[in-house]
Amino acid sequence: MPRWIALLVLLGLAWAQYDLVVYGATPQGVAAAVAAAQEGLKVALVEPGRGVGGVLTQGWLATLDVAKDGEGLLQGGLFREFYRRVGGEPSFDVERAEEVFWDMLRQSGVEVRLEEPLDGVEVEAPRLLALKTPKATYQAPYFLDASDTAELAFRAGASFTLGREDTGLDRRLMAATLVFRLEGVPWGAVFLALNYEGQVRRTGAGAWGRSGWGFGELVRGYTPSDPTRYALRGLNLSRQDDGSLLVNALLLFGLEGLDPLELERRRQEAALEAERVVAFLREKDPLLFGTARLAQVAPLLYIRESRHLKALYRLRAEEVLLGKDFPDAVALGGYPLDGQAYFPGETPYLLGTPAPYGVPFRTLVPREVANLLVVSQAAGFDSVAAFSARVVPLQMALGEAAGVAAALLRLAPQAGLERVPMGTFQELAASPNALEALRKRLLERGGRLSSREKGRAETDRPGYREAVSLLRRGLFAGPYYLKGTLGLSEPILLGDFLANLEHYYRAKDPEERLRVVLKARELYREELHKPLRRPLLSQILQALGEPPLPGEGGVSRGEAAKLLSRLLP
Repeated sequence: MPRWIALLVLLGLAWAQYDLVVYGATPQGVAAAVAAAQEGLKVALVEPGRGVGGVLTQGWLATLDVAKDGEGLLQGGLFREFYRRVGGEPSFDVERAEEVFWDMLRQSGVEVRLEEPLDGVEVEAPRLLALKTPKATYQAPYFLDASDTAELAFRAGASFTLGREDTGLDRRLMAATLVFRLEGVPWGAVFLALNYEGQVRRTGAGAWGRSGWGFGELVRGYTPSDPTRYALRGLNLSRQDDGSLLVNALLLFGLEGLDPLELERRRQEAALEAERVVAFLREKDPLLFGTARLAQVAPLLYIRESRHLKALYRLRAEEVLLGKDFPDAVALGGYPLDGQAYFPGETPYLLGTPAPYGVPFRTLVPREVANLLVVSQAAGFDSVAAFSARVVPLQMALGEAAGVAAALLRLAPQAGLERVPMGTFQELAASPNALEALRKRLLERGGRLSSREKGRAETDRPGYREAVSLLRRGLFAGPYYLKGTLGLSEPILLGDFLANLEHYYRAKDPEERLRVVLKARELYREELHKPLRRPLLSQILQALGEPPLPGEGGVSRGEAAKLLSRLLP
């Protein structure tokens, strides 16, 4: 017995041996733990909080960001089972979701340890030997970090970028959200208001099943208590079984630290802002919200972004958009490249809808830690690629793949892999034999690893190189209907062109140019969703101190990419 374990025993501290330890009872953490246990491993799921389900059940993100192709959901396996059991539609009841997670854990025999925050690690490079909490020390040959911030991997020595550092713009994080619960709101009236033809056509609002989205014009008049820290976006609503509505709309900015105590302090402060929001809604629309009451706020913040792992492979934005496949893909993604704002008042990021893309196993594998996988939005995705790859359905599919991978290593002889010289996740990632076995097992479990729908690269189009470079920085906006393509021959929309300028100028802080862009958005608000014409573009360029663009016609996205690459160095 190692000396440090003997010392723990003498001090009376708990010590346990497992085949696999998963840190973080997030949706992907649950999927990883359940899959590994189903494959025959002894698994401990260690969670610093008081419940399982993470952002879905503790952060109250009660609407799933699902993606489909002609065959249905892009994710099968455990996610599809979970989706069916919570109702088979995007929005769900959060209490029901937590019950389903607990049932999956119990049936598979996972040992769950709640309220055990990470206290330390034991590392003997390149291996993580033990995870320490105030209550126990967990030793295992394999570990998975499924926490939102990849804190275990960070402490074990894995390297990361922070926020959108990789874009060269700054190190900011996307806004977080505090979801809150409203009681006393007549859902029938809200449903009708959101589906009113004029509202749908003008603002894109709508409602279906348990879900509602809209009221963008209403919330535009809200003034936060601190405009540098809070903003209110259009309301995303999820009706719960008790008739209450969960509201995803209150954005928090400036979360620079990843310390749990700091995040909890910000959550409590934001709860006061939620009271202010509800008072605003009651006053501005008494017909729909006059009887609304703030019942609760979510126990956890919805964290969209934190660190990004420097993995064996980093998934890039164009690989997502254009639907790239990989020989070691262990899950499919397809949700739009849809990023939240980094600054209060900023136009959200929309870069188009991907063709179904594969996520390589290598994106989960740190360079420095051989027996650890990172399975969360903090895995090996460039920050812009994570606009799509961060969503829960894909993360649950990756969690299942990670759990099966751990079982494959631990039980290699039984899997017929005696001749594969491996024992670490890094060795598995380098073994075609082992990857083939992993992918085969995922398919047997009902997973999906391919799609008939493919992207279109347009490598021969003018502006391709510039468009890819801009896309990687989040500076090549595109509408939802551009699926699996950069659309270089398509006309660029005025709103997309201005969004690219706005995002760059906010980050780089040239105030005069930003004022020009925001004024153009205000003056030509009714034209934002129409193709940009050269005369108007010339006016904008001249206001920015740039030479005009000659001609009278429209501007293609390829031509705009070349222009933007000069304007946004």
